[in-house]
Amino acid sequence: METTIDSKPGAKEPSFRRNLFNNILVAGSYTYLSQGVTFLASTILARLLSPESYGVVGLITVFTGFIMVFSDGGLSYALIRSDFGRTFQRVLTNLSIFLGVALFLITVLAAWPIAHFYNNPGLVAPIIVLASTFVIKGMGLAQGAVLAKELQFGYIGKVTLLSNVAQILLSIPMAYFGAGYWSLIIPQLLAAFIVTVLYERKVRLGFKLYPRNYLIVVFRHTKKLVSSVIGFSSINYWSRNSDNMIVGKWYGAGELGIYNRAYSLLMLPLNLITGLFNNILFPNLKKLQSRNGDIENEYYFVLNVIGFLTFPLVLLFVLFPKELVLVLWGKNWVQVADLLPYFGLLIFTQSLLSTSGHLLILYKKERAFMISGWISAVFLISFIVLGATISLEAIAQFYSLSFIIFVLLLNVFYIYIKNLQLNRKKVYAFWLPKMLLSLLIWLCLYFKQDYLRNIAVAVFSVYVLLSGRQLLKAVTGKIGRTAPGARILHSLATLKPKR
Repeated sequence: METTIDSKPGAKEPSFRRNLFNNILVAGSYTYLSQGVTFLASTILARLLSPESYGVVGLITVFTGFIMVFSDGGLSYALIRSDFGRTFQRVLTNLSIFLGVALFLITVLAAWPIAHFYNNPGLVAPIIVLASTFVIKGMGLAQGAVLAKELQFGYIGKVTLLSNVAQILLSIPMAYFGAGYWSLIIPQLLAAFIVTVLYERKVRLGFKLYPRNYLIVVFRHTKKLVSSVIGFSSINYWSRNSDNMIVGKWYGAGELGIYNRAYSLLMLPLNLITGLFNNILFPNLKKLQSRNGDIENEYYFVLNVIGFLTFPLVLLFVLFPKELVLVLWGKNWVQVADLLPYFGLLIFTQSLLSTSGHLLILYKKERAFMISGWISAVFLISFIVLGATISLEAIAQFYSLSFIIFVLLLNVFYIYIKNLQLNRKKVYAFWLPKMLLSLLIWLCLYFKQDYLRNIAVAVFSVYVLLSGRQLLKAVTGKIGRTAPGARILHSLATLKPKR
C-alpha cells in the first residue's frame, strides 16, 4: 500500500509553525549574517582576483564537488529519520570517516586524469589539497546530523558563522599578497576543521572503532536510503554542473569564471532561503509526522512563504542585472549581466521544487526521488549541450528553458500527483500559473521584448502578492502587539491555512 499525505485532524498546527519559525529565526539570524559577511567578502575578493583564478577553482570543483556527493550519501538523513540511540550514531561516525578517507584516496588518484582532461598539469596540486576536506568533513558528519535531529540550529548557525569568518580572514590577505586561486582553496580546509571540532565538542560522540558486524548491521539499515539519495544526488549534480565542465573545456577558465559568478548568484538565494528552510523543515516535518499532523497543508504554507521571500530577487535579476553586477564586482565582470535574467527565473521555481525531496524521504519514497533526478538530468544536460554549441549566454538560456518546461512538469505529475498523491486541484492551482508566467518572461527575454517583459513581470508580481495575501494579512494585522521581530514571528506561527 502506498503512503499518501492525507490531511489528519487533531494536529497542533500552530505548534509546528511556531517551532519551525522559531528555528528559522534562530538559525536564519546566524545564516544570513554569515552569508552577508561572505557576500561582502566576495565583492572584495572579486577585485583582488581575476576571473581566471575563480575559473581554475571552478575547473577543480566540477569533479571534487561530484565526489563530495558521496561523502554524505544520505547518512545524515538516515540518522535524523531513525529512532536509534547513541551506538547507532557512533557506528555512523565510523562509516562517515571511512568513506571520507576512501573519497580522499579516489580524488588523489583522479588528480592527474582531471588535469589531463583540461590540459592543465597545474591542477594536480590544488586537487590533492582540496581532497583533504573529505576526511575532515567525514569526521563531523554524524555530529552535524545529531545537532539537526535535536533541532540545535542556533549552535549550528554559530559554528557556520565562525567558520565562514575564519575562512574570510584568511582568504582576503592571501589574495592581497598574490596567492591567486590558493586563496580560495586553503581557507576551505580551515573552515571544515573548525566545523568538525566544534560539532564534536558539542555532541561528544567520540570515536570508537566498532567491529565489522556493527558496520554491516547499520549499513543494511541505511543502504536503501543511501543508495537512493546517492542515485539522485550523483545524477542531479551533473544536471547542475555539466554546464561548468562544458564551459571549462570548450570556453576556458576565464569564461568559466564569468559563468560561475552568474551561477553563484543563483545559488546564493537558494542557499540562503531554501537551504535554510530545507535543513530545518525535514526534522520538523518528522516530528509533525509522529504526531499524525496535517503535513500537506503545512507544506503548502511553507512553499508560499518561500515563494514570497524569493520573488523580490527574481525582480532584481530580471530587471536590473547590469546595475547589480557593476555595484557588486565592477566592470571586469559586466558579462555576467547577460546570464543573470535567465538564472533569475530559476530562483523562484527551483527554490520551491527543491523541497520535494524531503517529503519523498520522509515518506520513504527514496526510489521516486532518485528516478525523478535521473529523468530531470536527461533534459537539463541535453539542453545545456545544445546551448554550449551556440554561446555562453545560450547555455543559461536553454538551461532555464529546460527546467521551466520539462523538469517542473515532470515533478508536478511524477512526484506530487503520482507518488505523494496530493490533491490534484491544489497541485495544478499552485504550479501551473508559475510555470506559464515563467515561460512568458523567458520568451520576452529571449526575443528581447523589454516592454512585454515588464508587463509579464508586473502580472507575475500581482499574482505573487495575491497568492501571499493571507501571509501579508497575518503580518500586518498583528502590528502593535510586541517587538517587531516577535510580532512577525507570532503572525507566521499562528496563521491558519485556507482549507
